[in-house]
Amino acid sequence: MGLVDSFQAVVLVERHLFALIDNDPGNEEPFARIPGNSAFLVHEDSVVVASDLEDQLARVRVEVWDSVPGRPVGEGFRAIGEVASVSFESGRIQLVNLMREPAGDEAVLTSPGPYRVRVWAGPQEEDAQEELEAYRFFKRFVIQLSP
Repeated sequence: MGLVDSFQAVVLVERHLFALIDNDPGNEEPFARIPGNSAFLVHEDSVVVASDLEDQLARVRVEVWDSVPGRPVGEGFRAIGEVASVSFESGRIQLVNLMREPAGDEAVLTSPGPYRVRVWAGPQEEDAQEELEAYRFFKRFVIQLSP
């Protein structure tokens, strides 16, 4: 028991927002409702996350567990928002930016859910190798899904 699957991607955070969505094209607009700063909101088969940095490249890892997950590995992660319940009816999920452009590959879940979702945010970090000043600072996020 424990971690079943995970995937990660770099997501462009625009106007503080990005989302993990059910990739069914018939789904409603995931950003129709938005959470407060440094929180997340479950809405229409999606998890919308608000960062305190406005325009950045977030490094996001999605973890699928078969038991209750613990704190992510790494320094300084803090839980944001309250644990919520989400279902992904198609079983296909993907990280997207505000314009619904995909970040990374689509992942396939073993079942549509429901899942308990937890979101963790790491401290702000700097990538000295990043050439664009606007993207020099970034945050890490971990989205955990469990039964």
